[in-house]
Amino acid sequence: MVTGAGRGLGRDYARMFAAEGVAVAVVDVDDEAASATAAGIVGGGGRAVALGADVADESSTLAMAKRVEDEFGRIDILVNNAGIWGDYQRGPLLDVAIDYWDTVMAVNVRGVLLCSRAVVPAMRRQRWGRIVNISSMGAYMVAGVYGVSKLAVNQLTYALASELGDDGITVNAVAPGSIDNEATRRQVPPQGMETLIAKSMIKRPGTSADLFAMIRYLTSDEAGWVTGQTFLANGGFNTRF
Repeated sequence: MVTGAGRGLGRDYARMFAAEGVAVAVVDVDDEAASATAAGIVGGGGRAVALGADVADESSTLAMAKRVEDEFGRIDILVNNAGIWGDYQRGPLLDVAIDYWDTVMAVNVRGVLLCSRAVVPAMRRQRWGRIVNISSMGAYMVAGVYGVSKLAVNQLTYALASELGDDGITVNAVAPGSIDNEATRRQVPPQGMETLIAKSMIKRPGTSADLFAMIRYLTSDEAGWVTGQTFLANGGFNTRF
C-alpha cells in the first residue's frame, strides 16, 4: 500500500513495486490520479487496485485497509508517502496561517499515524509487516511547518517501532534530500537546486530509483532486524550543511 501514489514519487514507488511482482494498493485523495496509476500498472501486466482515501480521516483509512485486505487477502507493506510540502514559501512560522499549520500537520503527521493504525491489525494477524514513513532532510533544516511535521514523523517512527517490535512489524523512515522530479521543479528554482547540489557530497540530485532502493530493502525479509530508524538518502547533504 502506497499513499500519495497518484503522482510524483508515490506513483514511481507503486510502479517499481509492481515491476517486482508486488500487488499494489494505489492510495490517493485524488481518485482519478489513483485510478490512472493503477490502470498503468495493470496495463503493464501488474496487479493494482486504486483507492481514493483521505489519510487524515480515520474512517477513510479504516475503509482503505479493509478493502485492501479484502482484495489481496493480506497487507504486508505500507509506505506512508502522502504529504504536503513547500510551505517555506508561506513565510516564517510566526506568520503562517494556523489553518495551514493544521492542514500540514493533519496530512504529514496524523496521516502517518492513522494509516499505520489502520494496517496494524492485519499485520499483527500475519505476524509480519513493514511500515516505511517518508520523512525529509527538511526535518533537520529551517523549513517551516513542513520541517516541523517531518521531524515529528521521525519521532512517530521511533515510537511506533517500539510498540510493534514484538509483533514482527518493523517501522522505519526514509528522509530524502533534493530529488529531481516534477514537484521539486515546480517549487524550487534552478538556482536553489544548484545550491543544494553544491552542498552535497554527491554532485547530482537524487531520483525516485535512489529512494526506492532504500524502501525496497526496508520492506524486505533481510531488514527484519532493522526498526525505529530514520535513514537519510540525500547525497551527503546534511554532513556538509
